[in-house]
Amino acid sequence: MNDLLEYKRIKKSLHTRPFLENDLLLDEIEDFGKQCANKKLYTKLKRKYKWHRLWNPKHLAIGKAPNDWANRQKPLVSVIVPNYCHAPYLTERIECILNQTFQNFELIILDDCSQDNSRDIILKYKDHPRVSHIVLNEQNTGNTFLQWEKGVALAQGQYIWIAESDDYADETFLDSTMAMFCLHEDCVMVRTGSYQVNEHGRILTRDWDVWKEDETVHYYSGHDYIRHNMLHFNYIYNASMVVFRKDIFHQIDKSYQQMRYTGDWLCWIEMLTKGPICVYHRKLNYFRQHQNKVSARSKKTNKGIIDQINVLAHAIKHVKSSAFRKMMIRGEQYYVSSRCFDSDDYDPEIKKACFKTLRNNLHATIWDYRLYKFFSWFDFLPFIPSQKNDKYK
Repeated sequence: MNDLLEYKRIKKSLHTRPFLENDLLLDEIEDFGKQCANKKLYTKLKRKYKWHRLWNPKHLAIGKAPNDWANRQKPLVSVIVPNYCHAPYLTERIECILNQTFQNFELIILDDCSQDNSRDIILKYKDHPRVSHIVLNEQNTGNTFLQWEKGVALAQGQYIWIAESDDYADETFLDSTMAMFCLHEDCVMVRTGSYQVNEHGRILTRDWDVWKEDETVHYYSGHDYIRHNMLHFNYIYNASMVVFRKDIFHQIDKSYQQMRYTGDWLCWIEMLTKGPICVYHRKLNYFRQHQNKVSARSKKTNKGIIDQINVLAHAIKHVKSSAFRKMMIRGEQYYVSSRCFDSDDYDPEIKKACFKTLRNNLHATIWDYRLYKFFSWFDFLPFIPSQKNDKYK
């Protein structure tokens, strides 16, 4: 037996074994002590066990919600599916929700006047016991964030999962996120990681989660998470990988609904100012990439860049940060905006509106851009999360 491998296995099980299996875990540690020639490993394991159980009296298996949460009569989670013309992916999305291992939820399906056969697919589930509401709009609102608001208004659950209609999830997604809320009840949201997949569900090599998938749980204050992860780009890049508290959602400003492309970014920032976040280092969501996405269309037309500037202007105004950090954010956004209009294929009116918003709302100038380029040349931007430099890895 390899003592080091066995030590690592038992050490990991301290975090993944429920408290009710204490006796079995202690027996494994004692057996390890009898067979292990290295007494230091055995002593170290005993000490880790003692401290872990002392500081985690409510410990349960990571990835498994407690039974009393799963058996409550009222739905604990409200799953909202806002759909618009995603018929090819809709059945897979609804089925992956209905097949969750955690079944204490209600399903609310909203359709924003789709022009494909989405309605026919949705109406097949109208008699399912988990489906509490089906709302079929007669007129298109043109804004998915208005659909969010409508879904939350109908929700009975304490927690909300916005399950985008073109994505899908692992069957243990709700079990895992509810377990995180049980461990950290003060969290305003729990997020997992996401695989990026193409139209056919094939996993792409692109990875936007800059941490190792090691099944660990990380707890951060909301303000720290904003400062390190949300002031340069939307690190919570997919709504489907997040579950949040409904009471916190009702407390935030509704200005995010006025943004068509980056309303989710502003929504997460507003929620994180209300409390901490828990990050589970597992990829339990599948984020589909295709040409019919709102984000893909916004990149083609550059229309999303103005919303992005307004989010950053709001964030640096309301989140504490140093003057140097704010200057680098302005310079970086000036650089990003300039790159968007490098080619000849753009609308001059959008470019004019973009740089007007940069000057008037973000107060960014060419000097911010030059200083940003100077410091980035010398790799002196330690606060920007990336594969090379990530505080939360």
